[in-house]
Amino acid sequence: MLPFEAIEVGYSASLQHSLTAEDVQRFAALTGDVNPLHVDPEYARKTAFGKPVVHGMLSASFISTLIGMLLPGPGALWASQTLEFQGPGFVGDTLTIEGVVKQKAVVARLLVLDIAVRNQHGQVLVSGQAKVRMLEPPKERQMATEGAQTILVTGASGGIGNAVARSLGAAGNSVILNYNRDKDSTTEAIREIEAAGGRGIAVRADVANEKEVTRMLSEAREAMGDIQGLVHCAGASNVPIPFDSLDWGEVQGQLDVHVKGAFNCVKAVVPAMVSAKTGAIVFISSIVADGAPPTQQLRYTVAKAALSALGRSLASELGPRGIRVNMVSPGMTQTPMLANYPDKAKMVTKMQTPLRQLAEASDVANAVGFLLSPASRHITGETIRVCGGITMD
Repeated sequence: MLPFEAIEVGYSASLQHSLTAEDVQRFAALTGDVNPLHVDPEYARKTAFGKPVVHGMLSASFISTLIGMLLPGPGALWASQTLEFQGPGFVGDTLTIEGVVKQKAVVARLLVLDIAVRNQHGQVLVSGQAKVRMLEPPKERQMATEGAQTILVTGASGGIGNAVARSLGAAGNSVILNYNRDKDSTTEAIREIEAAGGRGIAVRADVANEKEVTRMLSEAREAMGDIQGLVHCAGASNVPIPFDSLDWGEVQGQLDVHVKGAFNCVKAVVPAMVSAKTGAIVFISSIVADGAPPTQQLRYTVAKAALSALGRSLASELGPRGIRVNMVSPGMTQTPMLANYPDKAKMVTKMQTPLRQLAEASDVANAVGFLLSPASRHITGETIRVCGGITMD
């Protein structure tokens, strides 16, 4: 038996079966066809055949054996069959059932077979044409085992990015901590990761700069090997600015870090993931992209909404290659960035949250860890909101 890809027009397969009286009895019992021509020797002796004739469909039934076991074999789905009964079969006949590939449609995984059932004298008893569709073979999902991945975390000097990197490292992963300006916080995180038995390196790069991302990936691969996971946490300051005081350059600045940065990093890590036929990518978005946006946060809201759209688009395109892309959208989270918000705004948000508390960076890190793990292997294009229920679908 050949795999579907190796079967060519003109390829043939055959099998033999000797008909027995037991075959006839079992077929009659199964189908209820007790026509005396088949099962009553006395009746059949008085006909032109002089003896019982084997059911035509019994002879034809071995076409199913040919298709299901030999051509194309296990995984075959018999789509249609034409039959012409050209001669009688009798108990004691040895049948040869043969199929020859007449046409092949690769995309549809469809074969058209010329079928012939002959007796031991070479006489054709049954002929016809079969259409057979070959199912896709079951795929063994390739997924890195938990605690054994090499993961790039962008923006690892920030509150959420740093917490994500520490959490992934504590789980035994090898973590590349990207930073742009603040190396000190990544250095401390690496100490913690190594103390927990993981591996970590810090690599500086402005993710909005394609050349710097390329250089970062080169350094990371040299130190850690190919990357199986990417977490894009890199962000820019989002101090509230009224629209009247906002210029496009400030909007572009947010888009460059959040969206262009994600684009550059995905471009850099995807080739190795495609080769491995597996990979997981997580973008840190925000609940500001859902529902009514907060005031004076236009540039941040636009960037996060675009990032989520990028993630869903990539999930659709990269999914067939074994790469999953998901988003984690935090609500208001206890990080240094929250210092830009008035205490009153934080208190109001806390009281409007069903869980009556703001998220910690570790809550976001836990969601990211899940989306990178084998436990989420059938999840892609989704957004997990870590917001205590303040936004619900």
